[in-house]
Amino acid sequence: MIYQFLKSLSPVCLLLLSVAGFAGFAAEKVVLSGTIESVACAQACGICCPTHSVVDTSGEINLQIGNSFIELAKFSDDQQVHQLTGYFYETTGQCGIGECTLFAVEQVDQQQITEPTYDAVNEIFSIQSVVINNIDNARYNVTLSAPFNVDGSTEITDESRIPQGGDCSEPNSSCVDGTVCVSYFGIAGPQGPEFKSCEIPCSHPGAFCPLGQGCLTIADGPGQVCVVD
Repeated sequence: MIYQFLKSLSPVCLLLLSVAGFAGFAAEKVVLSGTIESVACAQACGICCPTHSVVDTSGEINLQIGNSFIELAKFSDDQQVHQLTGYFYETTGQCGIGECTLFAVEQVDQQQITEPTYDAVNEIFSIQSVVINNIDNARYNVTLSAPFNVDGSTEITDESRIPQGGDCSEPNSSCVDGTVCVSYFGIAGPQGPEFKSCEIPCSHPGAFCPLGQGCLTIADGPGQVCVVD
């Protein structure tokens, strides 16, 4: 299996999800971080010609990109680490000779999606950034009570949007896309007040920080979150 081979080469963590593959092949989705480089390939029969390559952050894995659903020109050769999502697929070399396993890129540097939260004690389900109708495309924070009847909604406006790192403790506040409202206690612990701020958690497997940010543990704060380098 391709993943087992890559895992033996490097400790890099690859997140795998079953998806439909390229050209009808069954494939596994791969998420990794690395630098993207453009590749010059000789046009010769039997040679597989990738358009780009990606070197993972460990420097031990080099994936040959043969297909991309994203324009890679603005990401390649910039020496920056990017988050890539894609899958492996099989194809032939030039003139239909030889077999190749190349990597297809689906997404680059995609922000995390804000996840809904469920309060099991009160049986309240909360969803952020929901479009209730298609008339004005207004977005709302929605709370649902069992059995998922709409319990309440709060319109999301520019004034109520809280930036990354901002205080989201007010009832009508809403974090900007890609961040979630994280609750935590300060230096006084549970005996002190509870704080809330809009953050990008990076403690879970597969989580990643946007370009220009790194994962940092903030003591007496929101824990492992992304911060500007």
